[in-house]
Amino acid sequence: MTHLTTPLLVCIIVAVGYRTLAVAAYGQNPPKRPHIVLITADDMGWNDVGFHGSNQIATPHIDALAYDGVILNRHYSAPMCTPSRAALMTGRHPINVGMQHYVIDSDEPWGLGLDQRIMPQYFRAAGYRTHMIGKWHLGFFTEHYIPTNRGFDTHIGYLGPYVDYWSYVSKMNSGTFEGYDMRQNQFVNYAANGTYATDYFTSAARDIIAQHGKSGQPMLLVMNHLAPHAGNDDDPLQAPQETIDRFAYIGNRDRRTYAAMMSKLDDSVGAVYESLRANGMLDNSIIVFLSDNGGVTRGMHSNTGSNYPFRGQKHSPWEGAVRTAALIWSPLLKDTQRVSNQWFHISDWLPTLASAAGIALGNSSFSDIDGIDQWEALAYGTGNPRQRLMNNLDEIFGYTSYMENGFKYINGTTLNGVNDAWYGETDPLDQLPDDEQYLSSVMATRIARAGRLDEKLISYLRRHATVNCGNSIATKPCNPLVKPCLFDIINDPCEMHDISDEYPKRLRGIRNRLELYRLRAAKPRNRPHDPEADPSKFGGVWNWWRTDPTKAASLQDEGDDSALPPPTHSLAKDTQLFVIIPIVVVGIIFVIGTLLYLSNKNIIKLCRRTKKQDSATTPSEIPTDASSPDGKAAADAAFSLKIYVISDRDMDR
Repeated sequence: MTHLTTPLLVCIIVAVGYRTLAVAAYGQNPPKRPHIVLITADDMGWNDVGFHGSNQIATPHIDALAYDGVILNRHYSAPMCTPSRAALMTGRHPINVGMQHYVIDSDEPWGLGLDQRIMPQYFRAAGYRTHMIGKWHLGFFTEHYIPTNRGFDTHIGYLGPYVDYWSYVSKMNSGTFEGYDMRQNQFVNYAANGTYATDYFTSAARDIIAQHGKSGQPMLLVMNHLAPHAGNDDDPLQAPQETIDRFAYIGNRDRRTYAAMMSKLDDSVGAVYESLRANGMLDNSIIVFLSDNGGVTRGMHSNTGSNYPFRGQKHSPWEGAVRTAALIWSPLLKDTQRVSNQWFHISDWLPTLASAAGIALGNSSFSDIDGIDQWEALAYGTGNPRQRLMNNLDEIFGYTSYMENGFKYINGTTLNGVNDAWYGETDPLDQLPDDEQYLSSVMATRIARAGRLDEKLISYLRRHATVNCGNSIATKPCNPLVKPCLFDIINDPCEMHDISDEYPKRLRGIRNRLELYRLRAAKPRNRPHDPEADPSKFGGVWNWWRTDPTKAASLQDEGDDSALPPPTHSLAKDTQLFVIIPIVVVGIIFVIGTLLYLSNKNIIKLCRRTKKQDSATTPSEIPTDASSPDGKAAADAAFSLKIYVISDRDMDR
């Protein structure tokens, strides 16, 4: 026995010793969490970056990141700004947080619910410093909703949907209100006035990155650009003239300015990359670039963005609205320089980036995460975790856009179908740069040189990231205002051939699943415009104008769509007392009199009783059918029919 015990004790001592050394080493050199930079373009079209095949607009830095990283060729979002940003921040579908309908105008008293835990809160709890630059657009009617009260340590940017690129004034189309909208944390930032917005945000990003380079703290930087969103209607497209002049080959003046706006955005992406490199942070960084939704070729807030060859544009159920340009770049990715066709939804970024940072989201006291952790699939190219995509379900506008196993379902549309065509094809008269010029511009970037990209690889990746519909698909049009449409979205990405009649069983299955989505959808949080938001009441600045964050929510819960203020009294307070006191006294006398009358009546009845009822013959107060076991089961079943329990996990795969 002793001979057996001695080796065992030796093994245990050695194992414990190794474990102690490992723990000590880990304590001295804990694994570094990656720096995460999430860059969002606003209303950028699929066809407005070079890596999708167009030579019209030069975006060499964005393209080089795409070629050296992973191009997400099936990245999907909601069709508008606020729903997309809500999904990005919460990791939840907009329909599950009441953010599915339209966008927040600056004079509307609502926002992303304070009960929702968002990206910076998770990262800050894990030791990150969290920063936001640029657009918020998730509500600011009370100070509780602004970024620095939702988990961001700092915010340099604007709170509403858009601003002028130079003056930072925002004019709401919904009314006559206009005001200055630029903040540094909770304070008004007048220093930005006169500096082009893209340049100002880039400078702010450089400063933040430099601070982290010195401190060594892990950084989450969410950089939400204004570009290339349109500014105010009186001057929607703006860029420095010298940049506009570089695109003289584009005949359309507005499209030429848009190209310059995109070029400045591309310069910003290159500057962020260079700043990370200069501060020794690049080797442990993750850079994500995406557009929040499709471009706006025509109509309100048009910026001439091109989603070609896809159908539709922003604020529609079609691919042009929801299939967006996106990429991820990082030295931490093991399988790079490729085009990924895995399905990726904007809600997946929170769990995916958290996974890359070693942050467990778990089941919090807040709401469950709808997004899927796709870090392993991105890092190693191991497959396609997602098979279903809910783009949006809006019962107010009356449309649904949904995908399942390669089939896309559309029922209903927006604005009676005015955005349902194909837009943004390049003008054939424009003399665009050729492929050789394009390749030279990408190869000239530091990103391409560091990644050892070559022209053959770039051409190969670009070809596989380009969508060509051609004439190979037979056209069978479908009007979703008349009946639901079904498309084979893999082989028919331009939504030209409706196959709903060919796959009735598939159509029924999708409609049944969508009914479950509809039943669990949260009520839209939208509120009407509030005249109290007028910036003239705050010195010409857009500012939070309410102090109680529960006021709008309580009105919404009551179903009051008019959002009327509480009723006011027409009498003075002194007069009210003389009226109210006599009414209260009379009411008390009436109640006492009624109680005395009923008591006397019951006493008389008791005196008249001559015989006590036998308890055995007293009828039960519980109905016979319900008092029996079978009756109780039936009552429970009837009650349970009113309760719907739907698994989030089952719905989102």
